[in-house]
Amino acid sequence: MRGWIWALAAIAGSMSAMAAPAIDMPVAKGFWINATEKCGTATNGYAFDGAGWGAVYFYGPGGSMGPAVELDAITQTRPVEGGFTYMQFGGYDGVGYFQVRSLGADRMILRTGAPAPEGIQVMDDTLVRCDMAALSPKMQAALRRAVPALAVR
Repeated sequence: MRGWIWALAAIAGSMSAMAAPAIDMPVAKGFWINATEKCGTATNGYAFDGAGWGAVYFYGPGGSMGPAVELDAITQTRPVEGGFTYMQFGGYDGVGYFQVRSLGADRMILRTGAPAPEGIQVMDDTLVRCDMAALSPKMQAALRRAVPALAVR
């Protein structure tokens, strides 16, 4: 009996691994900030480690508190109109969305759609990728702890 349980568990585990879609993003792994900011003084941005996406930021007076890390696994990607790639989190499509479009090796547009009283509010932000060495020691330490896959860049 115990052998059957182990066999079923192994089959179930391998089936979910086989069914997992590949994460195909048009942008490189890294820490991305608003193009109007400077890497050395950035207190917030977005981390992409090849499998997850999310915000890493300091808050409070002068960015004195934190870091806060809101990294979620990307469960699926797919191309959408305008050359953007849609990121799905948690295995379902919600009302809001995150989409990215590459503008070259170290630039992208992040399109965010969020519910608002008048419908979906769409915001486009140009982001640039920062080298780890260009970030402040405080942000480097936060990324090493929260997103260790980025520490190699």
